[in-house]
Amino acid sequence: MTTSKHTTGFTLLEVMIALTVFAISAIALLSQSNQGITQTLYLEEKSHALWIAENKLTELRLEEDWPPLGIKNDKITQFDREWSITTSVSNTGEKSLRRIDVEVSRAEDTGNLSSLRGYIGQN
Repeated sequence: MTTSKHTTGFTLLEVMIALTVFAISAIALLSQSNQGITQTLYLEEKSHALWIAENKLTELRLEEDWPPLGIKNDKITQFDREWSITTSVSNTGEKSLRRIDVEVSRAEDTGNLSSLRGYIGQN
């Protein structure tokens, strides 16, 4: 009586190919996750910068004195970070109206994260 030994399973080559496909898929997934996290942090930073610009413009609107012409640079600490605020006050075609440009960036960076323009009328 002859017996046939027939084993089933995967060959070493099949296992290696499967592991390669899995590794490539895992790398792509991690890369996408990293991009998502980076984008979320950037958007959070831009939102904070916009809030700071809005606060600065609101402060100028609430002051009793009309803002003087010129450029003013401030540094503040908010949201556990140091921020640089550049406020530019200029005339408009209307004598009783001034244009306010507020730009906010991280203190250590030169690029603006947020720019906001507003107008203040003289009382």
